[in-house]
Amino acid sequence: MGKGHGFALDKPERGGLPFPQQSNDPGQQPGGALEVGKLESATAEPESTLPKGWLGILTIVVMVCGPSMVGMMLTICLPILPNMVAAVHGDKAALISMPTAGIVVGGILAGFLLSRMSARTLMLTMIALFGVIGAAGMALEGNALLISRFLTGVVATCVSAASTTLIGEHIPLKIRPRVLGMQMAGSSLAGIVAMNISGALTQNFGWHASFTLFPIIAIILLVPGVMLLPGSQARAAGEKTSRAGWNLIFQMWPVYLFLLVMNATVYTSNSQTPFIMADLGVIDSAVRAHLQSINQTLIVLSAFAYPLTRRFLGSRWIPAFFLTMAGIGLVLLGSAHSTLQVGIALAFTGIGSGTLFPHQSNLILSRATPEIRGRAVGLMVSNQFLADTINPYVYPPLAVAVGGLGNSIIAVGLACGVGMLFALFYGARTNNVPLTAEAKGYGH
Repeated sequence: MGKGHGFALDKPERGGLPFPQQSNDPGQQPGGALEVGKLESATAEPESTLPKGWLGILTIVVMVCGPSMVGMMLTICLPILPNMVAAVHGDKAALISMPTAGIVVGGILAGFLLSRMSARTLMLTMIALFGVIGAAGMALEGNALLISRFLTGVVATCVSAASTTLIGEHIPLKIRPRVLGMQMAGSSLAGIVAMNISGALTQNFGWHASFTLFPIIAIILLVPGVMLLPGSQARAAGEKTSRAGWNLIFQMWPVYLFLLVMNATVYTSNSQTPFIMADLGVIDSAVRAHLQSINQTLIVLSAFAYPLTRRFLGSRWIPAFFLTMAGIGLVLLGSAHSTLQVGIALAFTGIGSGTLFPHQSNLILSRATPEIRGRAVGLMVSNQFLADTINPYVYPPLAVAVGGLGNSIIAVGLACGVGMLFALFYGARTNNVPLTAEAKGYGH
């Protein structure tokens, strides 16, 4: 959720982990393999076809809503997870993992659909389904509720993919970073608002009431979307380009593996905090929502501060920094004896996550040529939420092995400390690469 992506890319770091390196020729694959395309010329960028004035602003607001819907789909249910457990026969792991599994599938499905229908059609169709399937949660229980959560994840991710595609088609390059920045910030902020409204609804009307937010969100976006979103054309990739692109993406497997482990780690603050608070006797859904908002708030602030953090530390020390923040936060969360300590822990994990998310975009974008960048970023999103799906299945056996949920979270935090030492070694062997003019401005 809040899981936003993207700051302007830089050239990949040298040395350290065996990440594939990109040639100085922008049309070359990392490692000098097959050529899959040339960099897009800024001078060839078409002028915006959006309406002028307030209608244009409203169009952009609707256009960038995709990642916000993924975030809200998750955060609406965060404060009510303990309440929903009984409705799914106590299957906490499935309750947490089903929507994220839907996101993994949705990222792959969206790439298939976007080659066969326009981004506008896909986005509007999936917004409507978001409202219908989400509203079904008011009446469903058991396996039917789990399936609806999976499907909500699928359609929300399709909206997100279509949203980013429309931005690429209709937003001029010179203002695209600012629009993408609004997209990321709006995603996290919308998740915070939705989470707190959900907590208040549950406190006053029961947990089923939180699912009324899904059709409300869909209607708010669908009406202006139908009237304002510009049309677009479906484009099918050529067979040769498609094969070359997948070959290039396969060469990036060390990057994806690293990001899989890191995202599985930082998702702990979302997946396990509600149960830590329940163990502490925090039964008020609104209080749980307010506490978890700390994590989301720090993600927003840290993501915006990423260019400053990077400029101060240098790109080679960024992995060590977010591992340190995540490790401190998880140790504090696992050993928490009060809501104050939970809040402090979530602040640290939020800083770690907010630094990781834009950094992972740089790692992917700096290694993907324009023709396969969409697939590379889509795979990054699927990879991220695959990690989120894995996370809740790791903790039950780990908790049994180390003597409780709190101890298992501490163990993962200590593992971050070990990872931080490796990251320091990696940073010491890696040279900072000066930012290009494009990389000094950020957005996504």
